[in-house]
Amino acid sequence: MDEMKRIATLLLLMLSCGIFLLPAAVRIIPENGKFDTRFLVVIDSGSFAQASQEVMAYKNVLEEEGLGVVVMIGDWNSPDDLKNEIIKIYRKKPVMEGAVFIGDIPVVRVRNFQHATTAFKMNEKAFPIEESSVTSDRFYDDLDLQFEFISVDEKNPRHFYYKLREDSPQVIESDFYSARMLPPSDMGSDMYELLRKYLRKAVEAHKEVNYADNIKFFNGHGYNSDCLTVWQNQQFVIREQFPEAFRSSRGNAFYNFRQDPFMKYNLFERLQASGTDLFVFHEHGAFDTQYINGEYPAPPIIGMHKEDGYGPMEALSISLRNRYRRYSGERRESFAQSTMKEYNLSSGFFSRELMESTRSNDSIFAADINIVLADLRSITPRPRITIFDACYNGSFHQPGYVAGYHVFSDGNTVVTQGNTVNVLQDKWSMELVGMIAEGARIGFWQKEFQYLESHLLGDPTFRLTPGTAAADRSRDAATLNKNLALHKKDNKVWLAYLESDNPNLQAIALKQLSVKKPKGYDDMLLRYLKESPFYSVRMQALQRILYSSSGKHLTEALLLALNDPYELIRRNGARFAGYSGDERLIEPLVHTLLFSNESQRVQYAVQNSLAMFDWEKVNREINRQATGSHLLHPSETAAQAVSYFSGQKVRYDKSLMVIQDKTAEQPDRISAIRLLRNYNNHLQVAGLLEVLKDNSDDTEVRVVLAEALGWFRWSVKKEQIVEVLGAIRKDKQTPKELQDEIGQSILRLM
Repeated sequence: MDEMKRIATLLLLMLSCGIFLLPAAVRIIPENGKFDTRFLVVIDSGSFAQASQEVMAYKNVLEEEGLGVVVMIGDWNSPDDLKNEIIKIYRKKPVMEGAVFIGDIPVVRVRNFQHATTAFKMNEKAFPIEESSVTSDRFYDDLDLQFEFISVDEKNPRHFYYKLREDSPQVIESDFYSARMLPPSDMGSDMYELLRKYLRKAVEAHKEVNYADNIKFFNGHGYNSDCLTVWQNQQFVIREQFPEAFRSSRGNAFYNFRQDPFMKYNLFERLQASGTDLFVFHEHGAFDTQYINGEYPAPPIIGMHKEDGYGPMEALSISLRNRYRRYSGERRESFAQSTMKEYNLSSGFFSRELMESTRSNDSIFAADINIVLADLRSITPRPRITIFDACYNGSFHQPGYVAGYHVFSDGNTVVTQGNTVNVLQDKWSMELVGMIAEGARIGFWQKEFQYLESHLLGDPTFRLTPGTAAADRSRDAATLNKNLALHKKDNKVWLAYLESDNPNLQAIALKQLSVKKPKGYDDMLLRYLKESPFYSVRMQALQRILYSSSGKHLTEALLLALNDPYELIRRNGARFAGYSGDERLIEPLVHTLLFSNESQRVQYAVQNSLAMFDWEKVNREINRQATGSHLLHPSETAAQAVSYFSGQKVRYDKSLMVIQDKTAEQPDRISAIRLLRNYNNHLQVAGLLEVLKDNSDDTEVRVVLAEALGWFRWSVKKEQIVEVLGAIRKDKQTPKELQDEIGQSILRLM
């Protein structure tokens, strides 16, 4: 009895002292010596126990390069516990330039921050939390962002849901670069053995002298509207960014899905070739799939990897049957009827007997057009760096994910970049990638244009050697890395880089100068957009005008962009013209619409943007430019364009009517409002603000509308929006939920 009382007293004392609430003990192994900067390795105790020798070898090789390494070992029960430990180290000297999270580190899934993604816009209230949240380590590497804990995932206790607080900063400005080293749990090997092998590979990669002189790019089916101008123009800018790779025909390659109906087998050969420094996939993707070829290959197909070939009709038939199998119920029947009519097929084409007898062969065909995880188990990718400009390939929260299979294979790949959700095709995915050719650690590159969904998987400290064996510039690389870590606010450093004749250094300088803008920065950006002979520098100038300047030269910049020889600059000019709404942009937009058929993706952006302008003015401009032109059928072309925009006007007018109709169903009104996030209809702003000001209207509708108006960052109506938002926020009758959302939108618009 006395013993029970003693135990009870001890337990009570422990509880009163908060001992059960403390995180697990953390062990720190400090850097070994004095360094200008340092790097943090965060690893769970189980992984460290299994791979301590390899972790320490990784630490040693980095310190030999001059980068101090702190190893932090622990078992964190929540992301907040870990973040607090990171902050303690970050606040100490020397500067902590980056971190890597190895093994079982809490995974954060973020909500209320979709405006920091490039494309993800899923309704967080209508869809399950596990589908509508964004896995992101910005929770750890951007220390200014403020989050509120929501819950732990019901199925995976190592996944934690957080929402961005409304009073938090609303843009990402990471304090240090970061990456994950997380072996996929379904690769069929012991995870600790995968980690040990990977770390040994990373250490060996740091010991080699590897010049940035061998690069490969691939464009998959359906990406960037399959536009060949996109594919062609990419080569111009990459030559600026990786000049050494263009000294030999073997130093660069640009592949396209059109080159083979089963292109993945060619890619396997290219991926396993030795010597590749960088391999970039521009593609559609899923966490377990790289989409390579389309379902309907048109040319005659002679299978290079099998004895039997497929003709175009056989390929089409297989694709139609596979599409039919994915549907059920009315959708399957509707697909069958429309397909038989379109292709003049017999009624027996989708018969049960034929579907069963062809199932196996059709499945093999489907597997031949894409790269899946099972394929990656049997190859050894050799590029040191692989970038997945694709949706979901970097979903490290999944048991198996594409980027992880590349990194933790037996090949040479040391680091990949991928996205945890879908990603915008029009994003400049190669922004500042020339930093890698200049010897910057890849973490610095990733840090310069981070989005909520983009992540490095593998070693973020890896770097290539600039120059060639005949002209080694490694000292310049050391200086560049030091400047990126220690002197990001020193304009003297970056103005000196701006004087270089190297387009990579000029582009880096324009970006770094945005941190602490020098006098005349806006004018400087416009001058470089006008005058620079370099594609990458002009594109960086446009990016800074869009995201870092005061907006002083926005319209002039967009007018220049719409006439630039670089397709990506024109495409972004077309996109942001719609976000702006300045009517001076109508003329060049219409010209692109009518006379630039070779640039499908630009025309697509133009089509969306022109719908945001006054229909009558667009109509008149279309007819004016078509009349007297050398179009094959000018009147018909103009009539088709006018008819399209007339239909768009009707569509958006109906949408506004639904938003304004208090008797309409709430889900219908909210759905119409959410359309405004992608399509900033400036002409409707006055009507939208009237709905927002109405205290008698549905609070949820007003909250969603306040959030949508936060996307009008470049709008000619922005000042009007901010003024009304501020007044509503101050109104004592305004519900707190709406006040909070308005506060967040104002921060986003400023």
